[in-house]
Amino acid sequence: MPYENQRATGEALISLQQSKLFEEFKGRIRPPPPRSEEALEPTAIPEAELAINRVITIDGSLVTETLKDGFPGAEASLVQLALVYIDLRKLKAEGPGRIIPPRAFNEMDDARTLQTVLPGRNVVRNDGLQPRDFFRHSVFEALQGKIVQSGHETLLETFEHLVKGRHGEFRCPHDELCGNQLRPITGCGKCACERDKEIYSTDQMRFHERFSEMGPNGEPHGEVMRFLELILLLNVLRYFVANDDAVHVLPRIAFVLDGPLAAFGQFASVVPRVKEEVRRISEECRDRTGKDLLLFSLVKSGQFVEHFERIDFDPKLGPGGRFQARTALLPNIAYIHRNIVFRAPDAKEWGKSTYFGRAVLYKSRTGQKMVVNTAMTSDASDDLSNTTLAAYTRLPETLGIVDRLSTYLFEGGFVPIVRAHSHAAIPLKIGGEILQSLFEDDV
Repeated sequence: MPYENQRATGEALISLQQSKLFEEFKGRIRPPPPRSEEALEPTAIPEAELAINRVITIDGSLVTETLKDGFPGAEASLVQLALVYIDLRKLKAEGPGRIIPPRAFNEMDDARTLQTVLPGRNVVRNDGLQPRDFFRHSVFEALQGKIVQSGHETLLETFEHLVKGRHGEFRCPHDELCGNQLRPITGCGKCACERDKEIYSTDQMRFHERFSEMGPNGEPHGEVMRFLELILLLNVLRYFVANDDAVHVLPRIAFVLDGPLAAFGQFASVVPRVKEEVRRISEECRDRTGKDLLLFSLVKSGQFVEHFERIDFDPKLGPGGRFQARTALLPNIAYIHRNIVFRAPDAKEWGKSTYFGRAVLYKSRTGQKMVVNTAMTSDASDDLSNTTLAAYTRLPETLGIVDRLSTYLFEGGFVPIVRAHSHAAIPLKIGGEILQSLFEDDV
């Protein structure tokens, strides 16, 4: 590691270039097999059958701050989630081809926020609870609140319904003292060992296993934020199907997340349950209204975005010149394995354990390249080799709302996500000041 302000001179690069070890490494890399250029053929998308008049978007934000009070090096993260409801019926009619400016939404969206503080290293609770256990309790406590309305279940109830009946065991979070293998519980309880330590239902997600007592905790804190976003989504969906008056408006509502329809890291193990619950809700919506649930997300970075940029190139017209506006590309799993995320022929399918959405590459009517994930709500969508329209739930409505609400402000910009992020985003200085105030002495 260099000293602070020490700059590289390039000597190391010369040495690396001349290194025999590096030459040997390059010689061990297998080149891709020769083949003719594989092209994705555009899919014709029919017109949407139903106009979408409401959008509900969820987004989260996190800021981490080193705290001046408490033990040296103490840190904590402020997490804020925003649930934004936009009533598109209030939009004034726009001319053909016009882009709706985000400011038009300032007076027509309604936002609810949920905040929590996650302790990091060297943050000891005033009753002596140590940093890792304080973090565990904070995750459990973050699910206690409600963001929909008083008569609906808490986020904790949504989570515990989601994982009900799981049979997998996990190590006691006090394993340095105990070592027991525990079964999932509801609420909080005690470990059966003689130390009688407290256990929470959220411990089965094992976020605490990535908690560091020596370094930054941005990774586990970020995982908790994404976990909360997913639980909040399911909480809202369950509210709609639990109310007869609410379920009938579901077909005209688009639910949108920022980022892939997936779960990574410690809570990836709940993806099968999430997929089952989303499918159950969609089937109930279909049975009661005749239409599936409309849930999708937009992915702003990563291998699919990079691949879309790469293939949308024309030798004469340059970048962005290959595909026309309103082009939809539906890659199957074989194409993904060969061209986007390499997998050996006998390897496990990409995304099988982590995704509950299907990838669509879409060039909108304004020429924006959008990577869309549509929810997996049927056997057809579960089959990653199936690229018929049946595998992409309500794709015409999804792409129609993407066309209607895209924005030039950002690459791949979508106004509801812009608005959700504006409600969720925590300015760094203000976030730091809030965190500092939480740990100031009252003296």
